[in-house]
Amino acid sequence: MEDLLTQPIQIITGDVAGAFGSMQEGRDLFDRVKSEKDLYVVEGATHYDLYDRPEPVAKAIAKLAPFYRKHL
Repeated sequence: MEDLLTQPIQIITGDVAGAFGSMQEGRDLFDRVKSEKDLYVVEGATHYDLYDRPEPVAKAIAKLAPFYRKHL
């Protein structure tokens, strides 16, 4: 991963741990990537909330849209 991810990356995770470790995996990915990176943690959200709940989804999109405008 350290050698393959050379493009800017935006990592979004919730701060509520779920059953599958997605929160910790997002933080581990952030620590390992050497390229330009940003970690955004949505408070009060699980991994699945970032798909299913309107408020956490809106927060994630609000963070992703400027990132995509800048880097795509």
